[in-house]
Amino acid sequence: MNRLADVSRTYGLQGAILALVIVAVLVVAPDFVGQPAAFSVLERLVPLGIITAGIAVTMIVGELDLSIASVAALSGATAILLSNSGLGLVPVLLVATAAGAAVGALQGWAVARLGISSLVLTVGTLILFRGATSLVTGGVPITPDDYGVSDQLLMRYGVLSPTSITALLVLVVLGVFLSRTRPGMALYAVGGGRNEAVAAGVPLRPTLVIAFAISGGCGALAGALSSLRSASATPDGFTNMLLLGVAAALVGGISLAGGRGGMVNVLLGVVITSTLAAGLSSVGFKAFVAELFTGVLLLAVIGADAAVRWISRRRYLAEQRRQLSGLSAIDLTAAEPEVSRR
Repeated sequence: MNRLADVSRTYGLQGAILALVIVAVLVVAPDFVGQPAAFSVLERLVPLGIITAGIAVTMIVGELDLSIASVAALSGATAILLSNSGLGLVPVLLVATAAGAAVGALQGWAVARLGISSLVLTVGTLILFRGATSLVTGGVPITPDDYGVSDQLLMRYGVLSPTSITALLVLVVLGVFLSRTRPGMALYAVGGGRNEAVAAGVPLRPTLVIAFAISGGCGALAGALSSLRSASATPDGFTNMLLLGVAAALVGGISLAGGRGGMVNVLLGVVITSTLAAGLSSVGFKAFVAELFTGVLLLAVIGADAAVRWISRRRYLAEQRRQLSGLSAIDLTAAEPEVSRR
């Protein structure tokens, strides 16, 4: 019973929102059902799902990686060039992900060691990596010489594809890491209260390095997968992924204050926003319409979350007052014999 209550408290709001979104989409697009609909939603896990996972990890630790979309664009261009050199699909993805993780780790080290705000630092690297992408591509879209690598990512297994399977595996691995390992739990400790965590012996610098390394690796993997699947990379690719990723994380229940949320929240947030976007797209709405409704949805979630927290706070204070009143009554009762003896 307690377990069910915990699940309801943690994911109940997002579950209700998902149900409402599904109903609304079915009203607008009644044909958006079955395998085609599920496949369309799951395909959006790349790049959005993996990028949201990376952003969420930095949000959990109390920071925010604004450079992740530029890392994805640079990684996508690099992956196209590496595929032209004859490397197979898996080596290309491994090299791109490792490079992105190394870049992210360097940013995490700078944030921890130099005391630089992650927002300030990653705004700078966002611009830097975008410029590097233009240098790599020559300022124009690039395509692979051999489309065989891309063809491997276009296969379909029911509602799944190699890219969506990869994204789901990333979420599972990160979920286990966050909830079952000491470094993962350190992320929550630092995000929930940095000074208290450091005082308790949680290592700050390695924790931030790990968080940003995960973010960089996720951005690089998402960019490489997406660019190889579409068989193209552009200097201005993934420009809207940062805002969409942050929105999906917040809709899913990740807290900007840090220390709250997980990969289930990421999956819920991405599925909610992807269902909305895919459903509207299926009946001919432009992408900006989906973004408009996503913004409205995000504001509604923030308002609902604030209302729930306000109610919980009021209940907590009321309970504290009742307990204090009870203690005062006990103290007065215990003092009566002493007063009568005097």
